[in-house]
Amino acid sequence: MKISHSLLNHLTKLVRKFLLKLMLISETNPLANPLFGDTAILYAFVIRHLIRLEKGKKVLDVGCCGSPLTTIIKEIGFNVEGIDIRPSPLYYDSIKYRCEDFLTAKFDNTYDVIVMCYVLEHIGLKGRYGSTEVEGGDLLAVRKAKALLKPNGLLIIGIPYGVEKVIKPLHRVYGKNSALLKYLYKNFELIAEEFYKKNENNVWIKCDEQEAAKVNPSEDKYALGLFVFKKMENEMRSTKQDIS
Repeated sequence: MKISHSLLNHLTKLVRKFLLKLMLISETNPLANPLFGDTAILYAFVIRHLIRLEKGKKVLDVGCCGSPLTTIIKEIGFNVEGIDIRPSPLYYDSIKYRCEDFLTAKFDNTYDVIVMCYVLEHIGLKGRYGSTEVEGGDLLAVRKAKALLKPNGLLIIGIPYGVEKVIKPLHRVYGKNSALLKYLYKNFELIAEEFYKKNENNVWIKCDEQEAAKVNPSEDKYALGLFVFKKMENEMRSTKQDIS
């Protein structure tokens, strides 16, 4: 799929505007966001894989509050919906925003793509973003995403990566042997995966899984794991219970 120069310029302005806000925070207080730059990597990964698809496909962005990604997905030609437990501060014509808990929300649609960037690590951890405590909430969320995907649909995920740990009430950090990734590797076809970590100069660099897995996480330190999984074409075992 080709993208016009005018559309690329528009997308660039959207991303720059968002990143500038983060940059101003970091310049005011350099310790305010030690992970600065991570979302740019996430958005680039998502867009790179979406633009390979036909325009008009249905995309669900889970955990969309405050992120420009939903509007960017719309701008590059997709029919996108956003859902978040918090009300969205954004409004964009023809984008449906839902202020609901993904785990309990009812859906009438199925989707060609579901995007879950920086959200799975929070689902089911009480105390941040208004979440309630749900044991295995992240695993329940990907099971539900699987039920909502069309056959051959894509699940695009971005998660904190490193030495596996739960840092309550903030987030989980995943490793290759975590229950979440074991389920994904077993029940989906892996299409792509990338890993990033910060080097000694505090710059994000691409690395292999083994290097990312060695990062000892904290409240504001971890590596990134980015994945694209495909639902099998013959995977037709979704039930109403899965989707509800």
